Amino acid sequence: MNTLQGHLEERLEALFTIGAEISSTLQLEEVLQRIVAHVRRLMAARVSSILLLDPEEGTLRPAATEGASQAYLAQPAREVATSLTGEVIKTGRPLYTPDVRTETRYRVADLARREGLCSLLSVPLRARTAIIGVLNVYTTEPRCFEDSDVRLLTLLASQSAIAIENATLYREEMQAREQLRQSEKLAALGQLSAGLAHELRNPLNTVLMLIYAMAQDQGYPRQRTTTNGFSDDLRIVQGELQRIKLLLDQFLEFARPRPPHFQRERLQEIMEETLLLIGPEARGREIVIRRDWANTLPLAWVDGVQIKQVFLNLLLNAIQAMPHGGTLTVHISVGGGSLRVTIADQGDGVSPEVRAQLFDPFFTTKEEGTGLGLSISQRIIEGHNGRLRLFSQPGVGTTVCIRLPL
Repeated sequence: MNTLQGHLEERLEALFTIGAEISSTLQLEEVLQRIVAHVRRLMAARVSSILLLDPEEGTLRPAATEGASQAYLAQPAREVATSLTGEVIKTGRPLYTPDVRTETRYRVADLARREGLCSLLSVPLRARTAIIGVLNVYTTEPRCFEDSDVRLLTLLASQSAIAIENATLYREEMQAREQLRQSEKLAALGQLSAGLAHELRNPLNTVLMLIYAMAQDQGYPRQRTTTNGFSDDLRIVQGELQRIKLLLDQFLEFARPRPPHFQRERLQEIMEETLLLIGPEARGREIVIRRDWANTLPLAWVDGVQIKQVFLNLLLNAIQAMPHGGTLTVHISVGGGSLRVTIADQGDGVSPEVRAQLFDPFFTTKEEGTGLGLSISQRIIEGHNGRLRLFSQPGVGTTVCIRLPL
């Protein structure tokens, strides 16, 4: 009895210590990592992990893990409606699985075998108003968790959910403040720079026409070089001026967007047309394009030209992120009263620091990029009352998700 009481006191003391530590920071990634580290140690588990709920998508995505490889975190988001851990979200109760390797509802049994996982205990992460995810512990050998284990993990999950919610709210508040500051700066800069860009475009077009006439006089493109290299110089100047013109055109499109002209369109047909455009470059990079959609998707209420521009921007980003080839997956589906488009590449991915700036105007990681493609795409999707989100992991790839209302 004394041993049992001592064990209980040790666990209660550990709960108090863990609760204080995970609540001592408002950095979400740090909170998540502290939780899984403490849970794994306290539960004597092989692996601990957190899956966070995306209520709009109806999916659970791996957010943090301790004891597992990067392959576990690289798993795609799983559907709440069909996945094993989704039962925890739907019922709000803990779920015990004696052996995930033989459980038919567990979709990644092969990964479990490679990771050396067997028994699974999952409990809901219940915040103040809703369940925000699932906390998992895995063991390497078959283990029948006692009631005290379930209660302990449930208490840990309750503490963790509050800490996660606080950190998430803090992040959202900081992002909102930063967006407000950026909006104020852009609003002031936009009027001046849009007018300046418009004025610059007129003399630029004149210079381009003169350069073209000079190139024709020199025999370019029939005669690629002359003894003094003058034609080559003209070709370089012409190319650089075309880049400046492209930048100005894109900036004016960003600064003074035209209103969308909505009509019923087939998203799969717009996507197919766009894939034809990028097909030659994809083949040149040894990229395989995998199409995944039904033939009977409902019509979307969109501006087809603008949506095609979004698809083209995102697909070009994807193939440029895979210089050594790979698979580019395009998925279109229906769910939650909307059409969902997912474009996933197998490129190098981007760090969280870079990902946070990708939608900022003029931010680019490409030597010849303008930094406006993603900004324009996001603005177009928001103009359609939709949502554009980007997920990326270094060394794994990037996935862009678009949701458009039906």
